[in-house]
Amino acid sequence: MTGSQVMHFTLHSHAVIDPVLTPAMRAHPAWLSWLKHVELFSLAIKHELNVSDVTRLDDLQLEYTQLFELVPEYEGLFRPKHHFLAHLARDVWRFGPPRGYWCFGFESFNRVIKAGAQHSNWKRSSLSIMQYWSMQSARGLVKRRRSQWCEVAPALECLC
Repeated sequence: MTGSQVMHFTLHSHAVIDPVLTPAMRAHPAWLSWLKHVELFSLAIKHELNVSDVTRLDDLQLEYTQLFELVPEYEGLFRPKHHFLAHLARDVWRFGPPRGYWCFGFESFNRVIKAGAQHSNWKRSSLSIMQYWSMQSARGLVKRRRSQWCEVAPALECLC
């Protein structure tokens, strides 16, 4: 799944999964932890956050962490990224909504890098990535130019 697909699944997971859960499953700490995580994420990705939102982010982070620690299956899975959530409210207060400085859009570029490395069979991968990216960029430029030609000169449709 791409990062975008994961994000959209996360945002809609409650509506998708909840109808098939039994009452016992809905009461399980893993589900409660997930719902709190979704609530926290939904608030964090807003374009604008006010003071009460930042306070709520901090509260949600604490609630999520407490619920996460209650899940027996998650024992030993607490990672640094969980700790970074403790700084989320302060970071939003200092820098604004995470959408303004997250790397989400840039991470999709890793797919291009990986494809270039795979073309080299992981040998001389830096050179292969550079050549692959250069060719992809050139193809994109040619494709855009062709589409512009088609708009300007419809008689050149055979080239488009």
